[in-house]
Amino acid sequence: MGLPNQFNDLIQNQLNVYAAWLPVTNNFKLGDYGIFSDGVFIKMGNIAEFDVAFERATGPDASLDFTSADTLVSKFAGGAEVDVIPAGAIYAKIAFKFQKERSFLIKAPTIRVNEIQNTQQVANRLKDTDGWEKKWKVVFQTFEAVDPLIISTLSAGTEITFGGNAQALKELKLGNAEVEVGTTKELGLKVQGKSGVIALGLFKLKLFGGGVNVLTRDLTAPGDAEFEIPATPDTDL
Repeated sequence: MGLPNQFNDLIQNQLNVYAAWLPVTNNFKLGDYGIFSDGVFIKMGNIAEFDVAFERATGPDASLDFTSADTLVSKFAGGAEVDVIPAGAIYAKIAFKFQKERSFLIKAPTIRVNEIQNTQQVANRLKDTDGWEKKWKVVFQTFEAVDPLIISTLSAGTEITFGGNAQALKELKLGNAEVEVGTTKELGLKVQGKSGVIALGLFKLKLFGGGVNVLTRDLTAPGDAEFEIPATPDTDL
């Protein structure tokens, strides 16, 4: 399994939506449509091309804190190993030793969720739009992580250290730009000190009728296991 698929599986398990690949550095936005390729969502365009508008809304914030199993974590302050970084520490360090290859470390304490509010109305418009294909998926939610840390390893035994701002380390805000990152081996992925979209909520039109199928982790991309949002009367946007 490739790195994009691994990240997608992780996002599905943790947030019950789909991964935005590459995380953070992509340009996904609400209304994008596309297909799955090798288990990853690929953007083809935006529904604005079909003159379909939508209402935007903000959902409740989310968070993601994930460390692969069998990972050893050590904390240091003043040159000594400690159980908890003390409040008065000026410089501190945290070390993660990953026992397994292809491990992940994700720290995203704040994820802002933006969404299409009138999903059913959008679906109704798309249903009646010439050239629209029901197999296409539409982004109706974006999950934007604020200063996240996203790291994946390639080899077992990789050790990653974080040093610098003691307060940021104490709060495990490892994506903070003031935190320095060191590694003993090559990494498969490293994102730090930037904000951007890491996950996508997707829907597609039902094959029959005007309902909306929201894709969840139980509906894998190839089979599109889904649950239905009941249809509402057609309303012009």
